[in-house]
Amino acid sequence: MTTNYLQIMIDSLKKKKDILDKIIVLNETQNKILSNTEFEHDAFENNMHEKGECIDELEKLDEGFQSVFDRIKEELSDNKHMYSDEIETMKTLIKAVTELGAKIEVQEARNKVKVEAMFRRERQEHKEAKRSASMAKSYYQNMSRVSDEPQFMDTKQ
Repeated sequence: MTTNYLQIMIDSLKKKKDILDKIIVLNETQNKILSNTEFEHDAFENNMHEKGECIDELEKLDEGFQSVFDRIKEELSDNKHMYSDEIETMKTLIKAVTELGAKIEVQEARNKVKVEAMFRRERQEHKEAKRSASMAKSYYQNMSRVSDEPQFMDTKQ
């Protein structure tokens, strides 16, 4: 029975590794989206949605892994030698998952800087557009008050 649980844990770690690989690809895509001069809102939003789904899956896997581990923790510590191959496989997978997690953190930090810069740029453009619209409105209001009659008359004849 413990061997089955260990296999479930190994499968869970493999799935987690696959999801983390997918997140790395999504982060690279996000980086490209943020690097474009023209910001693509829909592409960015779809990317964030996909990453959110991956994170939800990771949370479920982590909960399941912890639940299974809690069931067999005592058996594992009492009989480490019986399950040494499975434990070694899990150690290797955990190391790989940890390395992927570190890579994702670096990507996320880099993308965060780009997102903040993009939002600053968008706010500045919005502010400038608002100011331009306000100036245009003011100009047209002033011009509408000007009568059609000449303001200065040349009285020399």
